[in-house]
Amino acid sequence: MTLDELSKKERELLLQIDGTKGSIEEKADQLKAKGIFDAYKQVHDGYADLAKENNEALKRGLFLQWYALVEPSFLTGINDIDSQAEKEIIRVLDDQIGENEVDAELYSMVSYYADWENVFDRFNGYSNLTQLLKNRLDYDSIILQLKQSDLTSRGQMGIYWQSVIPLR
Repeated sequence: MTLDELSKKERELLLQIDGTKGSIEEKADQLKAKGIFDAYKQVHDGYADLAKENNEALKRGLFLQWYALVEPSFLTGINDIDSQAEKEIIRVLDDQIGENEVDAELYSMVSYYADWENVFDRFNGYSNLTQLLKNRLDYDSIILQLKQSDLTSRGQMGIYWQSVIPLR
């Protein structure tokens, strides 16, 4: 799939997630029954497939990995993601760090995700990532940097960041 196709699929999934009603359990059951969890796993796989050639796919895939760990599935539609796809995203990120190809936006995002416990712990074999995490930005610097980003039409990642960043 292309980035545009994945973006369209993500928009469709978000509409379905927003349309769920009821208790936590009822929402989770609705998402499972509608195939949302499986579809989001496929979206993440698609981002992982594109990550090496497409920085936006890398950012979105990394975001989904982090989001799956820190937010409940009944809110995100993300229940389970493929561990091989996760490793591919981390491998590409580690390679980009090593080649000094990480842009300011991605550096800010990685710094933010690292503040959550255990997010990167299982990826300790990636020396470039480990070094970046030791030199991560503080919260104010992260927000200042991300305020400069255009976060519209960027899937759940964009929606999340727009909700976190104070109004400009």
